[in-house]
Amino acid sequence: MSASTAGVTGGDTVMIPVKLCNLPPFHPVAGKLLTLPGDMDDVKRVVSIVGGDPALAAEILFVANSSLFGFPARIQSLRHAVAVLGLDCVRQLAMTVAVRSLARDAGPFVRASWCHSVACAVIAEKIAAVFGSTAEQAYTAGLLHDVGRLGFLRTYPSEIGPVLAREYADASDAIAAERAVMNSSHGEAGAWLIEYWALPAALLETCARHHDPVEDHDSPLLQTVKTACQLADATGYTPVRYTKRPEYEEVLLSAAPRHPASFPDEATIRAEVEARLRAFD
Repeated sequence: MSASTAGVTGGDTVMIPVKLCNLPPFHPVAGKLLTLPGDMDDVKRVVSIVGGDPALAAEILFVANSSLFGFPARIQSLRHAVAVLGLDCVRQLAMTVAVRSLARDAGPFVRASWCHSVACAVIAEKIAAVFGSTAEQAYTAGLLHDVGRLGFLRTYPSEIGPVLAREYADASDAIAAERAVMNSSHGEAGAWLIEYWALPAALLETCARHHDPVEDHDSPLLQTVKTACQLADATGYTPVRYTKRPEYEEVLLSAAPRHPASFPDEATIRAEVEARLRAFD
């Protein structure tokens, strides 16, 4: 397998499978929305950006009118959607549509990866305040944390497929198997893609390090995504099969021992993830 070298974090150099370079650019409209300031409240500007892609605008309106939100009256326009849902929610919908488009037609294992990413995003949004990060940034980082695996599925389906088909003791075993075949991990590949696509630098770290243990010196966003990734696995949204799934309460006690009472219960999380998945199916 051909590979190119790339820096990921802290000056480290890793080998990145060269076919990742063949992936198309990240959705340009979603990328523009990501670069807007988090406190930006210019409705006209957001409507103009999203409206520049009629297909994306139509998908956002379709989801806005789904049972996920349950509005009695039909939302007819992007401006109406922004007024009813809020700017943050519309930007989240745009990001989710963009990542779903990357997940389409990427082979038989993409469903599990997609469900894990959505679960991580939903959980990250819910627990962001516990760690001091913003809900919108946490949702986006959770949604994109495994983009390297989606990249592998699109560019190396025959190589990554057998890796994802196996059963593992835990995430570290799965990553070791991935590295043995790809000469890289999905975290490293994801960090490279974030840089290649010129997305915000904070997302590079959450891609590269989301499987590391939660540390007090981690940024609030990284702590949020690390914990959300583990909780997504614990609620059953695992990207690969494990011999024993981690228990939700055990993850809370190990990943966030000072805040367990601040987290939603497992049943609530599962219901919200399933609602989000139905809306985007």
